[in-house]
Amino acid sequence: MQISITSTHIELTQALQIYIDKRCRALNRYIRPFEENGELLLRVEVARSTRHHKKGEEVYYVELTIRLSKKVIRIEQYDANMRQAIDEAQRRMVSVLTGYKNLLIKKKHTTENTL
Repeated sequence: MQISITSTHIELTQALQIYIDKRCRALNRYIRPFEENGELLLRVEVARSTRHHKKGEEVYYVELTIRLSKKVIRIEQYDANMRQAIDEAQRRMVSVLTGYKNLLIKKKHTTENTL
């Protein structure tokens, strides 16, 4: 799995880049079953949102997007803390990937039973 990190309205420091890479590498074991020929690309966008303000606090935005063979999975997460937003987006991505994998397995078993 390849990871592409972009930032908008925020400086992408080395520490933040390492943290994002570490959290996204944990997704590798959930993405591996979907890799057929070559690498999948996980796009990560981190930004400081200018649309939402909580009493002067900066609100951060994280988006994870991965294009599987027949589906695009996109997770958006807003939080006042950048690292918490990254963690929650990663947890939600794991949940969606696990659910999609289980759906494919269930669909495969039902088609085998009908034959």
